Amino acid sequence: MKPTYPERESKTLEFKSQLPDFLRLVKTCVAFANGIGGKIIIGVEDKTREILGINDDIRNRIYDEFPNSVYDATSPSLLIEIYEKTFDVLSVMIIDVPSSIKKPVFIKSEGIPSGVYLRAGSNTRRATSEYIEELMRENKRMHYDEENIPVGVDILSPVALGQLYKNIDMRQLQAEKIVNTSSINSKHYFPTVTGVLAFCETPDDYIPEAIIICTRFLGKDGRDIIQSEEIRGTIENQIEVSFRLVKSWMLRDYLLVGVKLSGTLLIPEIAIREAIINAIIHRKYWIPGAVKIALYDDRLEIFSPGGFPGLVDINNLGDGTTYLRNPNLARVARRLGLVEKLGTGIRMILESCKKANISEPQFIENADSVKVIFRFLPAAEENQDEHAKILALFAFKNEVSISDVEDFMGVSRNTATRKLNQLIKSGKITRVGQGPSVRYHLNKSNS
Repeated sequence: MKPTYPERESKTLEFKSQLPDFLRLVKTCVAFANGIGGKIIIGVEDKTREILGINDDIRNRIYDEFPNSVYDATSPSLLIEIYEKTFDVLSVMIIDVPSSIKKPVFIKSEGIPSGVYLRAGSNTRRATSEYIEELMRENKRMHYDEENIPVGVDILSPVALGQLYKNIDMRQLQAEKIVNTSSINSKHYFPTVTGVLAFCETPDDYIPEAIIICTRFLGKDGRDIIQSEEIRGTIENQIEVSFRLVKSWMLRDYLLVGVKLSGTLLIPEIAIREAIINAIIHRKYWIPGAVKIALYDDRLEIFSPGGFPGLVDINNLGDGTTYLRNPNLARVARRLGLVEKLGTGIRMILESCKKANISEPQFIENADSVKVIFRFLPAAEENQDEHAKILALFAFKNEVSISDVEDFMGVSRNTATRKLNQLIKSGKITRVGQGPSVRYHLNKSNS
């Protein structure tokens, strides 16, 4: 059996089973250089991560031809590092691309904007105009959250400002990057993006879709909506209101009806709250699109516009890495008591779920978004036999369906039915109902 590469593809890692044409490789190098850098591994199958190895022809072409090709094709010209790594008897080629000091990097023959590429999750894509603007800001060491919104400062709520500032002084607010002037000598102030998000009661009037949409669905497929709410106001208000709303939905429809854990949510409160805070504080506000929270029968999903910021890598979530896309907004959030300690949010989510013995949440980085999925399932313990795993479901639910077992065990419907029938035969559970409505209850002697 061939070995597998220890990491998954991500915004900093790309697998190639064979040597593609050089232009495709150059595009990926440009995308890494416009981000935080990355590695192209040649000789690894991208779907299975199986290590296939390389031959002498690939080795020679990469060493002899590719460094000059990528240098000549790019502007600013890229300098890369190439080396090999051996797994058992198989070797792979690694093209290591550093993050460029000067951005955007582009392919000369395509120019700007067509020749600018980015990493969107584990994919390489042509950059949008908004992304190129972000790279320009990065060159100037600026962040979007300190840019001016061209309206009067009177849109900022004195009540909201009063939470942090006893005396509302424009010079202090400018130092805090809540407001700013149009030029050094100007005395006319504008609110910044941070100011609008933190202290304006209608931020979506000035920043498109700076809201949270909370939706409760019937079933698992998202076709039928039970209730949907648009949460507006300051970021503090959005976080508090959406958290209370989702919590009330879960308590009413999941705890009191079908869940046995008296007084406890299916998902730890701290995990839900931290996930909402992360979605609000770290999203890309220059992308029109709301933060979305969706509650289904079997899971809770929280969607945020914008991939993981900077050095945060999906392969190493929870390791304490901190990179702030919106540093001024994060600073205000911390002063408001919304954020306890930078770099601990994801770790708190993972640790609280582990402590509650529930399934670890799934983080998905798509084209320019992040979604975290909390599934209403117990944690699968190592070396636990299949019957014990199924019985663990009854700690979460008064009744279990065949589809619950399918999802949890990752098996077919026939296999799930067979395993449930074995538990019935052993006297552990009882079948109730017929056909599609059939459910299974834990016998009292086993509870």
